[in-house]
Amino acid sequence: MLLALMALLRTLQLSTLWLDPAELYVLRDCGSEAAGGGSKALEPVRQRGTFVLCSLLLLSSLAHAALAVLFYQAVGALAPAILGVAALAFLLAEVLPFAISSRWGLSLAPRGLWLTQFFMLLTFPVSLPLSRVLELALRHDTSTCLLREKILDMVRNSDPYNEFVREEFSKGALRNKTVEDVLTPLDECFMLNASAVLDFNNMSMIMQSGYTRIPVYEDERTNLVDMLYVKDLALVDPDDCTPLSTIIKFYNHPLHFVFNDTKLDAVLEEFKRGKSHMAIVQKVNNEGEGDPFYEVMGLVTLEDVIEEIIKSEIMDESDDYRENRLKKKPPPLGTLMDRRKEDFSLFKVSDNEYKVKISPQLLLATQRFLSREVDLFSPGRMSEKVLLHLLQHPSVNQEVKFDDCNRLAAEHYLYQRNQPVNYFVLILQGRVEVEIGKEGLKFENGAFTYYGVSALTAPSSVHQSPVSTLRMNRRDQQLDCTESTNYSAYCPDYTVRALTDLQFIKVTRLQYLNALMASRIQNSPQSPEAVDLKIIPSSQTKLLNDKNAAAAFPLNLSFFGTIENRI
Repeated sequence: MLLALMALLRTLQLSTLWLDPAELYVLRDCGSEAAGGGSKALEPVRQRGTFVLCSLLLLSSLAHAALAVLFYQAVGALAPAILGVAALAFLLAEVLPFAISSRWGLSLAPRGLWLTQFFMLLTFPVSLPLSRVLELALRHDTSTCLLREKILDMVRNSDPYNEFVREEFSKGALRNKTVEDVLTPLDECFMLNASAVLDFNNMSMIMQSGYTRIPVYEDERTNLVDMLYVKDLALVDPDDCTPLSTIIKFYNHPLHFVFNDTKLDAVLEEFKRGKSHMAIVQKVNNEGEGDPFYEVMGLVTLEDVIEEIIKSEIMDESDDYRENRLKKKPPPLGTLMDRRKEDFSLFKVSDNEYKVKISPQLLLATQRFLSREVDLFSPGRMSEKVLLHLLQHPSVNQEVKFDDCNRLAAEHYLYQRNQPVNYFVLILQGRVEVEIGKEGLKFENGAFTYYGVSALTAPSSVHQSPVSTLRMNRRDQQLDCTESTNYSAYCPDYTVRALTDLQFIKVTRLQYLNALMASRIQNSPQSPEAVDLKIIPSSQTKLLNDKNAAAAFPLNLSFFGTIENRI
């Protein structure tokens, strides 16, 4: 009975005095419902901690002395009595109460509160005066753990950048959490499909997302195959419409995977080694009847780990305050263009200006083909530099999208029989059907076949072609502009219809005349005396001054300045 009383008194002492009044106050307001109720009940008794301590220790000392006397009477020898009492008191009255109180102290103390108050009442003639003396002498609650206060003082007075303090506190915050607690779910991540094309819309969407590392997936969002860094796009031109797969295959950034139960301190060590600042979180899925497989849950970044250390959100210039407060990530794709304030339309060339993209290799091949195979574009008539400028003009590069549902649509016809035209066409890609003659003979043609050469050299009312007009002598060049520009239309005796998607070169008569004019001025002597206004026919002067004609051919600005000065 004495050993049980000693164990009970020690348990009540440890459980009642385990937390100081400040900690009970915090638990009452911020703890669970059970912890809050127990803390509220313990607060009045805990405020008189010295009184409680003196009461329980007084009874414990009396029980310990009585146990020693009884054990000595039972054994009859001093040495065995001392050893027996010490062993029993150590095991049953010290170790066991400490183990129980450390595990269930907060739940046991409110239940044994009536016993504590009974013992305080029983011993108050001795314990109450003694507690008063101790409080006046020490000016301190003797039940408070001094070691805890020393540690708190050390932290308060230490350098906030002290390596020991920073490392211990950060690791303590990270050891208790896993990456699953801080990850961004996969459906909230901004990702790109590997089949995407890096055109202007996708490039601006990447810029507006604000991320520097973007996961790339194939087919499904859970099938991550690569990582795109925004710096990889520094040399990518949106006008080239480069496939994303080409970029990721060139750089081939490795993916870093971690399991969902990995501790944050381990992930931080991985990030510190420089492997990556973003990891893909996966778990082993054992559900279902099939074999287990790895399931991607989301992403964790270095920023997520740092935010967990400092217990605060990190906001950069691409974050939205409300999203950070609500722990929401930006929507993946659809609403990015509407949500962001940045507008990149200033950098985008209008669709009317650049409808068709032509690669540099195809452009060079087209220029070589026309200069060597088509006499009207030969170097003797048109300089290769001017021809190259002509082929680069947006209105010259055109395309036809073939409609399988309406194969005889009007936009499929490049030429129609007996329909007047004033343009030349060179097929670059795709196939066409040509129907020629009264017999209606049909055959197919492919790339680098051309039509409408005569449309550029159709005879005028004075029986002069554009080339012969440019080669007139000085006297003939003074003809009236109405005579030299009154060309008759060219009517082909064949029909050309698209059979597939087409990309082709379309040069009008006006564009061809401007190109010939530019070639002639470019090859003329550079001295001002060599060029006279009278040498240029009035028809060509009109072409140069006409705004539509000037826009129809992209001459160099300094070259136009030279013409203006000479005129």
